Amino acid sequence: MPSSQPRYRQLAEQFRKAITSGKYKPGDALPTEMEICETHKVSRHTARDALRILTDDGLIERRRGAGTVVAARGTPAFAQPIGDFDSILQYARDSSFEISVSQTADQDTLDRLGLTGDYVQLIGFRRVAEQEPQAITAVYIRADVAPEKSIIESLSGSISEWIEANRGISVERVVQRMEAVALNKSQADRLNVSPGYPALRTVRRYRDGSGEILLLSESLHPAGRFAYEMRLDRTKI
Repeated sequence: MPSSQPRYRQLAEQFRKAITSGKYKPGDALPTEMEICETHKVSRHTARDALRILTDDGLIERRRGAGTVVAARGTPAFAQPIGDFDSILQYARDSSFEISVSQTADQDTLDRLGLTGDYVQLIGFRRVAEQEPQAITAVYIRADVAPEKSIIESLSGSISEWIEANRGISVERVVQRMEAVALNKSQADRLNVSPGYPALRTVRRYRDGSGEILLLSESLHPAGRFAYEMRLDRTKI
């Protein structure tokens, strides 16, 4: 299926994956704008915009006499654009969910998250390729629409897309909340950082047409492994 993203963003994502996977290492030179144009059959403007995104994210830098090279300093292993419904699903499509706990959510947890009814609770890591985990993630799925654990582990897309395709229920709204937090010792140990390390907590609530929560995800992203990016275009009148 053709991507709905602009070509320059697709191109930037290709290079991002090549850098975070280790294909391009710190100090390695990237192709020139003209080489990118010839290899990927894009305009110079498209190539320049793709490189600009990577520069803004700190993944590459310009060096006199060396051209554009991969930056040596640590950078997020995954950056997710935000701005439309499809981009919300990108993380689930591009990362794997390694489940370590599968159980029925207890009442205290449901109360904390504002959930009522029966929910399946899955806890594990979100990971891109062989990188360190991008997050500790807990997913809560309404029990009557939840797929089997084995199905979730083999999904190439998101859980919400599976629910829509196999349960006949549409997700009509996703509400996302983000806040900065400090990891406790247990969370820090699992992510191989020190207690108190800064992290981004994201909570997403997926609602059906009647407003009921079909799915809720709660993730803790340690600083330096994950980033959100948003593009704002000025409207001229």
